[in-house]
Amino acid sequence: MTIFHIFLLSLIQGATEFLPVSSSAHLILYNKLAVGLKNNLSLDISMHIGSLVAVILFASKPLKNHTNKVLIKLGMKKSLLFLALATLPLAVIALILEYARLLDLSRQLEIIAFTNLIFALLLFMSDRQPSYRRFSDITARDVFFIGLWQSLAVFPGTSRSGASITGARFLNYDRKEAIIISAILSIPAIIISSSYIGFKYFNSPGKIETEFTIYATIFSFIFSYLALKSFIKFGEIFSFTPFVIYRLFLGLALLAILYF
Repeated sequence: MTIFHIFLLSLIQGATEFLPVSSSAHLILYNKLAVGLKNNLSLDISMHIGSLVAVILFASKPLKNHTNKVLIKLGMKKSLLFLALATLPLAVIALILEYARLLDLSRQLEIIAFTNLIFALLLFMSDRQPSYRRFSDITARDVFFIGLWQSLAVFPGTSRSGASITGARFLNYDRKEAIIISAILSIPAIIISSSYIGFKYFNSPGKIETEFTIYATIFSFIFSYLALKSFIKFGEIFSFTPFVIYRLFLGLALLAILYF
């Protein structure tokens, strides 16, 4: 492992965590197809921490007006309850798959290819819906519905961001608001995924290379922040069709590699 690989892994994690293209799928592909690296759990934790700090900072400053409107309307306790309600399906499905020992099986390239194709089409369909709702309109029913979509991200290639944005668009939230909702819901989701990775790490400890983990956290934070900032601006102007096309191409390319 070199600083260059840390930089590339952090770039992939940071640039794709909040885009509807599946960060986990791209990291798996990088490890399997590009350099054949073994999974490093301590680096995974570091990169997730970088993304988590980025979205928390973004929610507390650039998106402060949006989050404040919801906090004022719902109150702190109800807002936290909504976050928990949105995250519950993800936690339950992840626990079921972990108990059944199916999480690692879901990391197969065939599954990544097909989930990219399926969820690209679902994102395209949802993006054709009317756009008239705002983040401040959110209800308990909405967050649970979006949480159900988000829970499908346990399968690599689905994209947590893409799934939650798809759910929000089906509920007629406009593109920018759907991105904001997805970003806010990513906070508990990233905490859960980091905790899961940490649990796996401490049950099969390996050597921690402190310098690499520090670089991974810093790089991931920078790329995550820049990607999220750019993506929200993108959502104000463009549709999600470019991401749909990219995911269709990626899914078909993987199938071609696997079967031809």
